[in-house]
Amino acid sequence: MTSIGLLARVAHQYFVLGETQQAIAERLQINRTKIHRLLAEAKERGIVSIRINAGTSQALEMEEQLRRKYRLDICSVTPNDTGSELGLSEVIGIYAAQTVETLLRDDMTVAMAWGRTMRWLASNIEPVALRNVTVVPLLGSLSRRSSIDKYDAAAVFAQRTQAESYYLPGPIICDSRESRETILQQPSAREVIQKALNADLALMSVGGTTSSTLRSVGYMTDEEFDDVLRLRPIGNFLGYFFDRNAELIDHPVNERIVGVYPRDTLNIPQRILVSGGKNKVGMMAKLLEKGFFTGLITDQETGGSL
Repeated sequence: MTSIGLLARVAHQYFVLGETQQAIAERLQINRTKIHRLLAEAKERGIVSIRINAGTSQALEMEEQLRRKYRLDICSVTPNDTGSELGLSEVIGIYAAQTVETLLRDDMTVAMAWGRTMRWLASNIEPVALRNVTVVPLLGSLSRRSSIDKYDAAAVFAQRTQAESYYLPGPIICDSRESRETILQQPSAREVIQKALNADLALMSVGGTTSSTLRSVGYMTDEEFDDVLRLRPIGNFLGYFFDRNAELIDHPVNERIVGVYPRDTLNIPQRILVSGGKNKVGMMAKLLEKGFFTGLITDQETGGSL
């Protein structure tokens, strides 16, 4: 991993001094391609944060329409333009950080889901020293591969806010229902689940069915995922797969999830959905109609579909 000192130096010369990547490369005697990668790493690790305060009239009108339709307290619509290095999940996460920052205060508990959007949200929170703040995961925190850690958000969010971070000692999906029950009976797991249920703010996302992070990182096999798809789910939320009526599908995978049960989150005062994408619209709409969320952060295209 690149040292923070080098990342900060390159970022300062590029963003503050306004030097070109070629000029920085020559000064530091580093290949220009590496300068590009260092700038990207600085943004990903939260050393550089970018704020754009320019809501368009179209976005503001859409936010108001979504507020009224789904009876939301908070709604923010982000651009949907993506680039060669950042996809839609990352873009939404970056913009979501600006909205979430306005909700943070001392003496609160924040519960967080897992995934690419959540990780980018957490990484782009402006560093702040909050007092007596706790961050807890809504899903199992145990991973067996370092590649899975890049989707963890709660620990990163806690670091950015100098909060106390808790871990739910188990994988998101266990190998059996019995294993799940054994984990959730442990005092440490019960403590984290209860803290999540007593949270003041929950930050959550949904997954679609055309692609699945749960499958790509090995929590589900291709055979299991294909078997779930035969039941025609519209997506997953907190690891659980839902049907077109926003009810849990009858499949063994839904009996092996380590985390907070979706309907149990309804008692959390502020519940923000941070998601976007064509393959997630159906899932998002159904859960919004059912009142699962009090706030929404999504992109313009998804907002228009909703």
